[in-house]
Amino acid sequence: MLIAALGILAMPPRSAEMRDASREVRLVVRNMAFYLEGSNEANPTLRLRAGERIRLVLRNEDRGMVHDFTVPSWKAATPLIQGPREIEIALTAPAGGGTATYHCSPHGQMMRGTIIVE
Repeated sequence: MLIAALGILAMPPRSAEMRDASREVRLVVRNMAFYLEGSNEANPTLRLRAGERIRLVLRNEDRGMVHDFTVPSWKAATPLIQGPREIEIALTAPAGGGTATYHCSPHGQMMRGTIIVE
């Protein structure tokens, strides 16, 4: 379990507290890119409200490939997972708003996007 700054925690899968207190955001990794579940936009911009708590579910569909979800400026990351596999993290957006970059640490040149906190 990873504990990082700004209220970002790696959490055990599907805890009752996470389900009740957070909006779920599902990201799927396939073909070396992140996608919001049900969307075809690669590496989408994630929009959060200041102080919002979300439960981010990361599903790696790239068989045999290792990926993670990292927000370096928040000092937050999931563990590396080899596909196919799913992992969850809970995070709270910073109260002050702003932007941050997320990426996959092994493939950061291809797999990266922006988080906008409004």
